[in-house]
Order: sequence, then structure tokens, then C-alpha cells
Amino acid sequence: MMLSLAVAAVLPSCAVYRGVGASPSPAVGTKVSWPNVAFTEVRGYCYDYTAESNSAFLHDGRMHAGVKDPKGVKLTPAQTRRLIEALTISQAKQTRTACYKPHHAFVFYDAKGKSAAVFEMCFGCNKFIATPGGVPEYINYDALYALCKELGLPLGEGNAFYTEACRRH
Repeated sequence: MMLSLAVAAVLPSCAVYRGVGASPSPAVGTKVSWPNVAFTEVRGYCYDYTAESNSAFLHDGRMHAGVKDPKGVKLTPAQTRRLIEALTISQAKQTRTACYKPHHAFVFYDAKGKSAAVFEMCFGCNKFIATPGGVPEYINYDALYALCKELGLPLGEGNAFYTEACRRH
């Protein structure tokens, strides 16, 4: 019990994994409200999480050192709606692996240009961290992948690909 509480305290923003035989939570097709914070724009980023020891895109109030372009790519209102839909409608159970090597992030900025919410993900293992929490356990990764492609964010396999893709020349 103590270990469960310790893990829950460390990862409060993660969707909760319910076990191999468990149904997705919430039920497939359920729409949740997220991010529940005021924001004026959203930007997409690609980053090489190996560029520093902490893989979080935003850490101690700063952007990850491995970010390809610190300005990111500004989403249009239509792209923002598609992003939020992909993140807030519960999907069927998906295959996951244990890697969690995030290379993509979406940051929701408030009117003062400060981060209000962050969603980072690993397409290799289908895992993510949303801050604040509250997104479904399984989200629409196909829609997120298509959006990253549309935004021109690098998409590939393996850490070496992202190390090279995110190298600033």
C-alpha cells in the first residue's frame, strides 16, 4: 500500500494504468474536459529527451535542452480543436511497452505567455504525461501522429533519429 501511495504521489498527472485485463477508463467514447485552464495558444514541439537527465519537456520552469526549435509550431484554432479532441475522447485499449521516451510535446500558453498545460508523449510505447492530469487512459494516437506530421514535426524511430533531427545547426 505504501508503494502505491508513493507512486501516486510522484506521478499525479499521469493517466492511471488499470491492468492488463481492465477496460479503458473512462469507457470508450467518453469525452472528458481538459485542460480546464485558460489558454490563448498552443505550440507543438519535437525534442531529444536524451539531451538531459530529466525527460520532462518543461522542468523547473524551463524548456527541455533537447528541443529542436524553442519557438515550436503554433497551432491554428482548427488544429487546436483536433488536438483537444484527440486527447479528450477515450479510445479503445492500445498496445503499450515500457519504454517512455518522449519526443513530442504540446504546450498550452496563457495570455501572458506562460505555460498553462503540457502534453508530452512517446509514439514508441503509446504513453504520455498530461499536466494537469485528467485525460483518458487511452487517447487517439493516430490523430496525434497525423497532427505532428501536418505540423512538420520530425517523426521517426529510435533515439538516434531524434538526436539528429533535434540537433541545432
